Amino acid sequence: RLLAVFGHLISNAQDATADDGRVEVRLKENSGAALVEIEDTGVGMDEDFIRQRLFKPFDSTKGLTGMGIGAFESRDFIRSLGGDIRVQSIPGEGSLFRVSIPGSDTRAT
Repeated sequence: RLLAVFGHLISNAQDATADDGRVEVRLKENSGAALVEIEDTGVGMDEDFIRQRLFKPFDSTKGLTGMGIGAFESRDFIRSLGGDIRVQSIPGEGSLFRVSIPGSDTRAT
């Protein structure tokens, strides 16, 4: 399911981005937690959309081709792991999704 979450977020970033735009995926580590950032130069979203519709089930911007459960299920699954998905976006400039997943730091101290 974790691969499906990242596949969904990357696919959405690609769909929102023009052919000459960019989608970047970055992986970082912080105190044993994984942070995956997916950033695009796509159409972006306004605060109202992020707050009211993005993670609402069965609310799709893709018409008949989308069921509107991808972002909802993605966040639900990440939260079940103790993590979260946070979004920053500017209409006309792009979006940044930050997926944090806690882990255990097993390095010797």
